[in-house]
Amino acid sequence: MRNRRAAEENADVEARIAQIKQMTLDQIAVFQCRILTDITTGRISPREVSAIDRALRKRLKAIEKQLREAG
Repeated sequence: MRNRRAAEENADVEARIAQIKQMTLDQIAVFQCRILTDITTGRISPREVSAIDRALRKRLKAIEKQLREAG
């Protein structure tokens, strides 16, 4: 039972990370508000938060690089 729950959590995090990779700055802002709610209500584990945080930082760096190259 626990393994199934862990697998579902991993799939959820992977889906969120896949979404993050395509987000714009506005979408990231909205996503961060939603994810903060999930964190405060305990719907997301610390390990999941860490993985999502890494993906957000990576995406923000990619957007920053694109902006530097365009400007």
